[in-house]
Amino acid sequence: MSKALIIGSSHVGAYKNAADMFAELYPEAELDYFGVRGPLFLNGGIDKAGRFIVPFRDEKDRAFVVTTNGSESVATSGYDHLLLVGHRFAFVNFAALLRDHDILEGARTGKPRVISKVMLKEIIETVTDMTVEDALRGFEDFGGTLTFAMAPYPASSIVERCGELELADVLDSFWAQPDAAWVYDTWLNHLRNALAAKGHHLLKQPDAVNDGLFATKPKYARKAATLNDGTLGKKDHRHMNADYGLAMLSAFAETRLGLTPQGAMRTSPQKKKKERIA
Repeated sequence: MSKALIIGSSHVGAYKNAADMFAELYPEAELDYFGVRGPLFLNGGIDKAGRFIVPFRDEKDRAFVVTTNGSESVATSGYDHLLLVGHRFAFVNFAALLRDHDILEGARTGKPRVISKVMLKEIIETVTDMTVEDALRGFEDFGGTLTFAMAPYPASSIVERCGELELADVLDSFWAQPDAAWVYDTWLNHLRNALAAKGHHLLKQPDAVNDGLFATKPKYARKAATLNDGTLGKKDHRHMNADYGLAMLSAFAETRLGLTPQGAMRTSPQKKKKERIA
């Protein structure tokens, strides 16, 4: 039996809420979960004893982590695989560049500035390498191969919040950019190669859940999952539901654990317990 530990940000909620469905499909896999709020995950790491340690900001953080996970930290020893959920590897920063820049060798859309492909490619590669180093730094003492699943691509419906949410404005502009595919592919390919060069893996979002470049189909953002097995009170376009979690876990099982499903995939009735995401 393959044994994996999933550590990450609030986005672990989508995976955790899919646990029962996943167990039916992949009974040979044993998964455990440890989820914390984003800043705590991104600044946490494995200590010399092999435990993932959370840098609590206050007692509320500590209480939330203990209530959600049953402990303040988690041992990583004894697991065949470690799946880390929640990094973004700076893509939104690259998308933001295209709000004010056209690509010199590409289509002109009237942006006030231009940037050459050579310069933009160098920026993408340099910054992506920095984010990979940052992501790996806290896990140097694991001693095994890591698999990274990024925070979900925002739902394409996030454009409903244009004018009130900067991320919505950035992505709306990016998705309208004729050269967006080149930027996305340049980043994704370099990210995959940068992790592979260190002996680690990137778990891509399956095409079936995507709604274009760096976008998730809106149906996966409905009744988004929380870390305490409930659902968000309203759609925030960034957190996803158990059906998304099942799609990601299935991709992990098949590409990293070498398993095949033992039955037909089903969708999940969403629970109604609410939690506010900080």
